[in-house]
Amino acid sequence: MSFPAQWSLARARWLTAILPVALLAAAIFILHRELSAQQLDKALQAAKGLSVATLVMAVALTVVNYLLLSAYDFLGLRYIGKHIGRGRTVLTAFIAYAFSHSLSFGALTGAAIRYRFYASDGLAASDVAVLTVFNSMTLATGFLLGAGLSLTFAPIQMAAVLHIHEMWVSTLGAVMVASVAGYVTIAARDGVQRIWRWSVRTPGPRLALEQPALGLLDLMLAGAVLWSLLPAQHGIGFATFTGVYAIAVMAGILSHVPGGIGVFESVVLLLLPQIPAHSLAGALIAYRIIYYVAPLTIAGLLFGAREFTGQRARLIVMKRAAELVARSIVPLVATLVVALAAVVLLLSGATPGIDSRLATLSQVVPLAVLELSHLAGSAIGVTLLILARALYRRVRAAYHITFWLLLGGIAASLLKGGDFEEAILLAAVLGFLYLGRDAFYRSSSLLYERFTPVWIATVAAVLILVTVVGFVTHRQAAYSSDLWWTFALEGDASRMLRASLVAATVGSAILLANLLGPPHSVVIANSDFNIERVRGALGQADASLAQAVLAGDKRLLMSDSGRSLIMYQIARRSWVALGGPVGARAEHEALVWKFRELSDRHGGSAAFYQVGPQRLALYVDLGMATLKLGEEGRVALEDFSLDGSARAELRQAHRRVARVGATFEVVSPEKSNVLLPELRAISDAWLADKATAEKRFSVGSFTAAYVSQFPIALVRHAGKPVAFANLWTTPGREELSVDLMRFGADAPHGTMDFLFTELMLWGRAERYGWFNLGMAPLSGLATHSLAPTWHQLGNFIYRHGEHFYNFEGLRRYKAKFHPQWEPRYLVAPDGFALPRIFTDIAVLIAGGLKQLVSK
Repeated sequence: MSFPAQWSLARARWLTAILPVALLAAAIFILHRELSAQQLDKALQAAKGLSVATLVMAVALTVVNYLLLSAYDFLGLRYIGKHIGRGRTVLTAFIAYAFSHSLSFGALTGAAIRYRFYASDGLAASDVAVLTVFNSMTLATGFLLGAGLSLTFAPIQMAAVLHIHEMWVSTLGAVMVASVAGYVTIAARDGVQRIWRWSVRTPGPRLALEQPALGLLDLMLAGAVLWSLLPAQHGIGFATFTGVYAIAVMAGILSHVPGGIGVFESVVLLLLPQIPAHSLAGALIAYRIIYYVAPLTIAGLLFGAREFTGQRARLIVMKRAAELVARSIVPLVATLVVALAAVVLLLSGATPGIDSRLATLSQVVPLAVLELSHLAGSAIGVTLLILARALYRRVRAAYHITFWLLLGGIAASLLKGGDFEEAILLAAVLGFLYLGRDAFYRSSSLLYERFTPVWIATVAAVLILVTVVGFVTHRQAAYSSDLWWTFALEGDASRMLRASLVAATVGSAILLANLLGPPHSVVIANSDFNIERVRGALGQADASLAQAVLAGDKRLLMSDSGRSLIMYQIARRSWVALGGPVGARAEHEALVWKFRELSDRHGGSAAFYQVGPQRLALYVDLGMATLKLGEEGRVALEDFSLDGSARAELRQAHRRVARVGATFEVVSPEKSNVLLPELRAISDAWLADKATAEKRFSVGSFTAAYVSQFPIALVRHAGKPVAFANLWTTPGREELSVDLMRFGADAPHGTMDFLFTELMLWGRAERYGWFNLGMAPLSGLATHSLAPTWHQLGNFIYRHGEHFYNFEGLRRYKAKFHPQWEPRYLVAPDGFALPRIFTDIAVLIAGGLKQLVSK
């Protein structure tokens, strides 16, 4: 295969996406097997039969547990050295944990909520990330300690539960407790500790002890909620039950199934076979409602109330704040509520209707309308589920289609069974979507919004779950082929079968259309290469890098006046600008914002590659992060000469080449055409010798159209051209640099030193201010033990990466000209997009993925 690494990466992504579905399917199988001998209504009756005292106890324990959860944030805030008011911390922690408990990737969900609430108190995204990791470690140590103590102090009972030998139970428990003790020992040390290649500030003795204690107390309280709901005389000690609960919760977290639903229940049913299945299932149903659904509902209301009441001061302030909140919050919340509405429609299509309502409805609605409405509801449900991701991506077309589908869903709900509760829910979702309509502004086509493996697996999992629910609720039906064609008021099973088939068919068709659709190709009207307008902007450029625009391989975003531009290229979802804006400085800020907005509108991530330090504040205002790429060497030409001891080595090298008959000249663009055949021969030989292909984007490539636009620095030997470089200049003579640098096999040793030296002397004579030697990648990064991870990684590559790039050698070569070094940066969105952007830039410069991975 040509690209085994790509294939392995794609396979890993699909396996990661399929794993939660497989675990959910296994959980459904286990639940079905464990409850197959019991009627589903017995479990519901067991849940309804719980006494008021039992329910009050469970609710009280849940309240205490959720109040305790705020202690996670208090400890984390102490660790990062931040102080936030108690009331705000308790509210934020409750809402964050209520959402993260019920959704997949709970840590990321909780982090998003915390950042939304804590950002106004001065916490940066990096602070919230550290807080999230700290909280996760607190939870992990507590659960490991709880499970380990349960295995250690109740080995006989846990051995019977886990069906393994008592010795292995004790050993596993000791390992878990020892791992927590090891963590506490390391974390209790003061200061910064070196862990492999990273420097980590440890929590210190007090926090290190409080972490597992808090996690253990959280585990015991949460487990006590379910414990209190178990039937009397169940015969399971609390220590044993705590271990079972910890194992079940950890299985649910690792499965990434939202809320661990199904996985948690199946583990509990497997590990507690001595409790009657229907009684245990009833307790689990009540536990889900009390511990998950009720807090999530309250948290959702509190979240909405906070967002609304925080903007009451003045009408105009509220309007602006609402627009700001809508842009950041509406897409995420809209995705969740539309997905919820979709699941409700699908479940409604899979479960029986209420007989009394159907009887009343049949008197005014023909049976055919009822049947068609039932099918329409399921088709609308699966379509809404698929569209939910496009809403998160802010696609305008998805909003409009969802709006009309919700209207259709309301009508279908009322016509198929008088489900007015369902219609009210859909109407509420529709109202929320309408209020946040301005947040959906992207013009991307739905077919271009590629679905990820995770989203496809999620849709498949929901359809499987809904189908299983349908068969379970109609398990008493006598299934036969005739059932598909039975149309009757009492034909709930027939309607369920047809609705499941329609949902699966519609869902598969949409997903296949997306996967097999045309590849995304962004067309920007203002990206045409207009040489006259380009030269107008270049006339005000103060950096020679601006000349890279003449390569013609980049898109252009020009200001309305034509006096400034940004040159960029699109690689996958990365919109990479080379350098900063070129041209009139007064237009730079507006142009940068325009570029950021344009990329966002098309679902891209804006990045600025090789930016200088002069105007970093402009990019910080965009909410972007800066990463140092290396340093650029610039020689002040006014002071440059070959005199003095500092230039002795350079002077000797220059004279050595001159003595063998080498000469230097600068050929104007008008006269360079006659040299093109000889220059091409030198270039081809140089590329062949280096076993490399032409680079792109940040440099030019040898074409007649490109090279003929520039002055050529030429070295001859015995009258024959042996080396050349095309020159990048600025109109005001602020800077001079070279782009393509090529020499042939017959060039004398030291020819490039000779060429550079002569160029600098020529530039001084022509009154240029600086000679730009270009960038030394990864040089000048901070070496302190507290330096950012990127600097530590870059330093490691700089020192040990000579096998694939001579970083240190390049820096040493340029240093002999005694330049002044100036940092260069990558400006890009912070977070998980950075590795992708780095890869996309590397592919752009290499000229393609094949060229990047080949030698």
